[in-house]
Amino acid sequence: MAFHKMICEAENATDVLFVCADEACGRRVVVGKSRPRLTVIDQGDFDAQHTGSLGAISIDAVDLT
Repeated sequence: MAFHKMICEAENATDVLFVCADEACGRRVVVGKSRPRLTVIDQGDFDAQHTGSLGAISIDAVDLT
C-alpha cells in the first residue's frame, strides 16, 4: 500500500483544505474545525493511505461502517 502525506493548502475560521503532496494523486479534502466532518473534493488515489495534520486537526485512519 502506498502512503501519501496531506498538507494544508488553505484555512479559514471553520474549515481546512488538505491536498495530497503526491502530484500524481490529486486528493483534496475539506475538514471541519468546529464540528467533525470530512468532505472529499477529489478522491485521488483511493488505494493509498493518506495522513496529515495541522495543530489540533489530524487526518488519520478512517473506518467506515
